[in-house]
Amino acid sequence: MQPVSPEEKPNPLQDANFCSRLFSWWLNPLFKIGYERKLKPDDLYSVLPEDRSQRLGEELQGYWDREVLRAKKDAQEPSLMRAIVKCYWKFYFVLGLLTFLEEAEEWLLVAETLWVQSNH
Repeated sequence: MQPVSPEEKPNPLQDANFCSRLFSWWLNPLFKIGYERKLKPDDLYSVLPEDRSQRLGEELQGYWDREVLRAKKDAQEPSLMRAIVKCYWKFYFVLGLLTFLEEAEEWLLVAETLWVQSNH
């Protein structure tokens, strides 16, 4: 696939420090452009190597090949869903855990507020 523009802008996430990654500060220049005018395809950064479809497709293909072999061995139909889950479960588990912790923090704050109100 050809890049949108002949000159790809390097993705600032590659060189971003921990704080910049944590708070998404590396996106501030893009936000500023988007605030001033409508974004154009040339304003966007190049895709990180680990997020390129070629790499992700090859990774999933490996899990699919293993799923096909497992299904043949067990005389079953291969499951694309099983291959996808095996391929990406770690990433989504971490996201789910972080989301759970964020929600749990809010519920604990509500519970603490209700406890304080009921005891005073």
